[in-house]
Amino acid sequence: MIATNSMSLFLLFSSISSFLYTCASLTYCRPDQRDALLEFKSEFELRNPPEFLDEFIYDYLVPVDVNSWANSSDCCYWDGITCDVTSGVVIGVDLTFSCLHGHFKPNSSLFGLRHLQDLNLAYNDFNASPIPSGFNKLMGLRRLNLSHSWFSGQIPPENLHLTKLVSLGLSSCFNLSQSRPLFIEKPFLVQLAQNLTKLRHLYMSYVNISPEIPQMISNLTSLRSIHLHKCHLFGRLPLNALLSPAIKSIDLSTNPYLESYLPELNGSNSLVLVYLDLSETSLSGNIPDSIGNLKHLNVLKIQDSNITGKIPISIGSLSHLTSLILSSSKLSGSLPSSIGNLSYLNTLSLSSNNFAGEIPSSIQNLNRLTYVDVGNNEFTGTLPPNINSLSNLEYFDASLNFFVGTNPIYPLHHSFS
Repeated sequence: MIATNSMSLFLLFSSISSFLYTCASLTYCRPDQRDALLEFKSEFELRNPPEFLDEFIYDYLVPVDVNSWANSSDCCYWDGITCDVTSGVVIGVDLTFSCLHGHFKPNSSLFGLRHLQDLNLAYNDFNASPIPSGFNKLMGLRRLNLSHSWFSGQIPPENLHLTKLVSLGLSSCFNLSQSRPLFIEKPFLVQLAQNLTKLRHLYMSYVNISPEIPQMISNLTSLRSIHLHKCHLFGRLPLNALLSPAIKSIDLSTNPYLESYLPELNGSNSLVLVYLDLSETSLSGNIPDSIGNLKHLNVLKIQDSNITGKIPISIGSLSHLTSLILSSSKLSGSLPSSIGNLSYLNTLSLSSNNFAGEIPSSIQNLNRLTYVDVGNNEFTGTLPPNINSLSNLEYFDASLNFFVGTNPIYPLHHSFS
């Protein structure tokens, strides 16, 4: 439940791209474009969806039906294909979740579609193929998504010549245990920062990046989202290098040797930040009072970190927050009553910290709560008496604290001591 937020954002990116790719065409496609597409299709078998995909993905994605291409000779009306309305050349190919299976040829006919601007091949099964360097022939590409399609091996730096890219998805498969994962070698990230200056969205989760994130990453001032979950990052990263006024989504989670801290968040940075996940990193320091300036923040996840201090009163200013996940860290003090201002909150996870005092009664105002875990702290007193009136609550755990008195029965799961 908690772990799917990052993936949901990634899938949102894919679905937006899909809409752009499949807008209706007003012209006939060129025969050479049709032939290249048919040859590309013939390079693969069509099988059931890959076994390595999580089941929840089926709730977000609708397979592209490449078999339907046989119903028309005009490729501009094929499922997943978009043509230029004047010339008839193919400018968009969206074969997301198309059940393609097989080895991706280094000289694939796909590379003959030289006018492509949008290419999405995510959620297929390319059987541990290396990513071909031939993608660099598609110099007009603005969006390239190869994520979660079982590519393996080194990501070729030649593809960083695609200087028009605004969106790049290279995330590796997230639950393959017997496959060589995608990886990069120095100076890939330096070249990326130098060449892809127009990049707005970068998704490289589960790619073995290993080296430190270079300070040159701050040159990517156009970035709107960066997801580097579980990339074996290490070293110290000043977050203010990423917290630009335009950034909306940051996921650096599950990089336990990545050191950082939350900087002061004033009016000049991160004005539109919606998603921040620094879980399972070596994040240290305090949550600054200026966290309240992130007025658009929906998700704040800093679980399994070294962060210390109190939750500031200003947390109550995050009026759009839906998930607050701070478990298994080193936070202390009492919970501010301003937490009751978070009227859109549905997930509150504060377990395994050093919080003390009473749980504020204002938590009873949070009618959208579905998940609450405040277990394994040092809370005292009694639980708010009307917490069982929260009709959407599905999970509640207040065990391993020092509560006194009797308490009502809680929905589905209740625990206190």
